[in-house]
Amino acid sequence: MTESSILATIEWLQLFGSTPLEVIATTSAILGVMLIARQNILGWPLGILWASISAWLAITEWQLVSDGILYLSYIPIQLYCWMVWVKRGSAVEQGAFVPQWLPQRQQQLLVAFAALCILGWGLGISLLAEKVSWIPQPSLLWLDSVTTVLSFFAQFLQARKRMENWVGWCIVNLLGIYIYWIKDAPIYSFQYAIFLGLGIYGWIQWHRSQKLQSYAAGSC
Repeated sequence: MTESSILATIEWLQLFGSTPLEVIATTSAILGVMLIARQNILGWPLGILWASISAWLAITEWQLVSDGILYLSYIPIQLYCWMVWVKRGSAVEQGAFVPQWLPQRQQQLLVAFAALCILGWGLGISLLAEKVSWIPQPSLLWLDSVTTVLSFFAQFLQARKRMENWVGWCIVNLLGIYIYWIKDAPIYSFQYAIFLGLGIYGWIQWHRSQKLQSYAAGSC
């Protein structure tokens, strides 16, 4: 292998992270999302590993308080999602556990509730940073609040295999690309670009699954 090829390979590998923790987190996240997109339950433990590492980096390296809290909260949430998929996947009496859209009325209520939660989260984090000395002053407060709240919503929707989760993840990933780029963390910015592509991939896979289930139900 030539010297230029070696350097090019190193540059591409650095997109997965500049430290061992970033490499492990990125690899776990990408594999985890791919498995969830394919409705494979093994994606959840990989998500727990990613969340644990990302929480440490967000708080200690980038001072993204909301993101740090979000990543920490992902640990019990991912455990919950894991349990739901195990339970629903084995519950024959509840019918096939396949992706579905929420009714339109519920979608409207979901959007309104999410907007209120974003407002409340941003105000709460700002107040908390003023009152608690060990919490740094939040950076990019409202963008960070949007990604945090929508991530919570998307995670729980994903646990229930609701198609709307992928819409939420695409918004989060688009904002994540911008946030981490201007925070001089291009590695994580690139990760969110990958997540955006995986989110689109996940939507396509779940949409196909939904169509197949509808076709199978219609042919019975």
